[in-house]
Amino acid sequence: MLSLSQMLGNVSEAHVQSPEDWARSLTVVLRDAAIYHQAGNGFYRAQCDALGVDPAAIKDINDLQDLPLLPIGMFKRPDAQVLLTCSLADVETETSSSGTRGAPSVALRNSETVTRALVGLIGTYREFFSLSGGAGLFLNPSDPESSEMGLLKDFNILNSVFDDHAYLVADQAFDAKEALEQLGRWKGHMTRHIVCPPFLISRLLRFLEQENFNMRLDPYSMIITLGGWKRHTAEAIPAEDLRERCHDRLAVRPGNVRDMYGMIESNMLAVECQLHRKHVPPWCYISIRDPAQIGKELAPGGTGTIAVLDALNTSYPGFLLTDDLGDVETGTCGCGRTGQVVNFRGRGQGGGLGHCPVSIERYLGSEEDRSGNSR
Repeated sequence: MLSLSQMLGNVSEAHVQSPEDWARSLTVVLRDAAIYHQAGNGFYRAQCDALGVDPAAIKDINDLQDLPLLPIGMFKRPDAQVLLTCSLADVETETSSSGTRGAPSVALRNSETVTRALVGLIGTYREFFSLSGGAGLFLNPSDPESSEMGLLKDFNILNSVFDDHAYLVADQAFDAKEALEQLGRWKGHMTRHIVCPPFLISRLLRFLEQENFNMRLDPYSMIITLGGWKRHTAEAIPAEDLRERCHDRLAVRPGNVRDMYGMIESNMLAVECQLHRKHVPPWCYISIRDPAQIGKELAPGGTGTIAVLDALNTSYPGFLLTDDLGDVETGTCGCGRTGQVVNFRGRGQGGGLGHCPVSIERYLGSEEDRSGNSR
């Protein structure tokens, strides 16, 4: 059984625990996280009280489904600071979503959460991509252009493993010809990799197809994608077709075209192995909920609303109800890793605020009553 520090210190070992050790380790770190937030966060404590849940009573992995969940819609509210376990003075970073479904979500993180997330993310990248050196072509804006975007922060951490890199999206514009010229400048000097949202690699491929031109990258080149098609749903293509086109036009092995799944409200980032199965980090648990009865966890193999339980977050409870639909598999993957594999199936109707046992309005109202202030 591994502690959270041991998981972060050796991500490879954490991904090959026996099923029994994985379940025990995950239960303990998530139980401890829930106890921490219940003790230090009045809003989360109110959720636990409303459901009659005592995090200290969690005994095994099946009990984790009883923990209260925070709908990610709450992170779009102007009064979302009520979700914080840490103080506003301790907040180090503020990251936001793209806001393609209305107001953007804003997630605040303290220094402890940022440190844990960085260590976990770098270890995860090393575990799944084995990158050391080479050149990275980033088809996304650089930090100065959009430093608060959560997706970009996950991408830009990859900078640390490359010998050279270039950003080729500026002022919301992307020039496919310029991208090919940059890749050409690195040819013969270092292994070339491409990092981007899927719709931008699709545009690069479409340019190559229109020009009837192929560019052969290197034997160990990787294409790493994160994010959905969002505003570009009309351009969306199946993942298998995208991998095949990357092989045909860029000579990148299908096993080296990898996608990732995550959201800015959580530190969870599920990364594909070479078999294109998205592995949940060993400090996170995916619970699939019945959309019509959110408190009910579906049986293995069922498709429903994705809930993410994350042990890294100390800034606010990392137990979140997403807007996404999917299913999860537990066991040993063909790549040898154990734990959970998540399959994203699409967007749901939204993890509405009504799924929270105690609303923000009700909680703030009760706080005012206790303080003796009139409303």
